[in-house]
Amino acid sequence: MLKIEYAKTKEQKDILDRCLNIKQKIFLLSMLRLLMIQRKRIWMNSSRVMLGYDYGILSMQGDKIPLHAKIQSHRIVVGSTNSGKSSAILYWIYKASKLGCEFYIADFKQSHEFEGITPYFAEFEACYDLIEQFYQEFLNTSEGGSGKIKILLIDEIAGLLTYYATSQDGKKKADRVRKIMASILMLGRSRNCFLWLSMQRYSATVFPASSGAADNFQICVGMGRLTVEGRKGLFAGEHFEEEEMLQFGQGKGIILIEGQPLRGIVIPTVSKKKLLALLQK
Repeated sequence: MLKIEYAKTKEQKDILDRCLNIKQKIFLLSMLRLLMIQRKRIWMNSSRVMLGYDYGILSMQGDKIPLHAKIQSHRIVVGSTNSGKSSAILYWIYKASKLGCEFYIADFKQSHEFEGITPYFAEFEACYDLIEQFYQEFLNTSEGGSGKIKILLIDEIAGLLTYYATSQDGKKKADRVRKIMASILMLGRSRNCFLWLSMQRYSATVFPASSGAADNFQICVGMGRLTVEGRKGLFAGEHFEEEEMLQFGQGKGIILIEGQPLRGIVIPTVSKKKLLALLQK
């Protein structure tokens, strides 16, 4: 209790004590509110992860300026063999896993590059059942999510759909996968469920143009040297100022993050072996 020297009567002291208590309560409530705002800001910042470095700035000035994006995002990455696509995905999985994200990984081409990362893992024809499993989790998740971010990664989605298109029964599965992906892209953000797709070449057959599903990717990445069709599909043929002066080899590419300008990206140099070792712990 604060000592009050200038109150002469007991009644005056009680009044002043009550006034001080009210002020103290207001002060404490104000401090608590500020603390909650700071915690919210910290949480919001923690949900942003580094994807790589700005390639243009690194090439021209030598400065490593990180490129960040919200972990709550649908992503598509395109890159041919030796473009660094798999290393980029492993790096992003590592960053997302540190935030407690749960991965379902469908490795259609059986690359074994994502094996041992998550218990929810499938290869080749078993990918269909895993995609269905994730979709059921998605359907059973209410608005606002379950508190955990869930991500379905389908590696080589174009190859998976092409493979299923070779038979009548397979065509039904391909159509089903497209519908599942479209549903997750449209409604996933509200349930903390997200879709990551990778492919060697951009294929318009993954999503019919009329569906509008492809417009729901918040992050589009092209690793290495892109074809004209790939560039048009990912970035609508856009270019950025310093692009002609950059060399797009392994681990380097172009990125479009929602709300940000098109730019070059460099993936941090970490070996696949090291990333897998970190993820398999």
